[in-house]
Amino acid sequence: MPGEHILIVDDERAIRTTLRGVLEDEGYRVTAVGSGEEAIARLQEETPDVVFLDIWMPGIDGLDTLAEMKRVRPETAVVMISGHGTIETAVKATKLGAYDFIEKPLSLEKTLLIASRALDHTRLARENRNLRAQLERGQEIVGQSALIEELRQQIAIAAPSSGRVLIQGENGSGKELVARAIHALSARRDGPFVEVNCAAIPEPLFESELFGAEKGAHSTATRRILGWVTSERSAISSRNRVPPSASSNRPSFRPAAPVKAPFS
Repeated sequence: MPGEHILIVDDERAIRTTLRGVLEDEGYRVTAVGSGEEAIARLQEETPDVVFLDIWMPGIDGLDTLAEMKRVRPETAVVMISGHGTIETAVKATKLGAYDFIEKPLSLEKTLLIASRALDHTRLARENRNLRAQLERGQEIVGQSALIEELRQQIAIAAPSSGRVLIQGENGSGKELVARAIHALSARRDGPFVEVNCAAIPEPLFESELFGAEKGAHSTATRRILGWVTSERSAISSRNRVPPSASSNRPSFRPAAPVKAPFS
């Protein structure tokens, strides 16, 4: 999208001038600097959408500059440039968070294509952060009463635990709000938050859906099933009542910390 900001970091004036001219012709706003130190200083003042960063520079080299950029502005897409890069260098740059890697002499067509893709990546990441922030604002627990403050303390205690948490309360009392608050503060906050509608699960399959089943345990278990509760991949929030037979027959389920919903 024209007007987006691209930062070029290269100690070769000819590369900076050529690349800047090509990108400005495409409508981008371009800043060019000649060292890693200048680039890091620029990042303290503004956030470019994409950075083209040379690896081999005097002073702070490109990999050290990349590491500092990702510490200061982790959301910025960084494309590494090298005249004689190795696979080892490319792998290290990728591990440090580089979006892509291009070699000199630069193909202008390829450079423009990578710039466009990197900008799309940055744009989608920004939209995702904004949507997540809006979602969290709409589902936060509000209030300053003693009960609400006690609930927040319980959430803060339960969230860092790797154990399971049982949230108790009547329908409409705010159990899902508590579950989302725990997930947001947990080590799994970057993973999915999964809601399970218990009423929609056939009663004979309820245990295996939540707690898993070995291959052959029932007619539909053609392979080992990893249940939602036993999965390490996500947080889970159950809606509606657990079937009585499943409640009595289910495996032992000990919560790490019982938490009562705010309005129960």
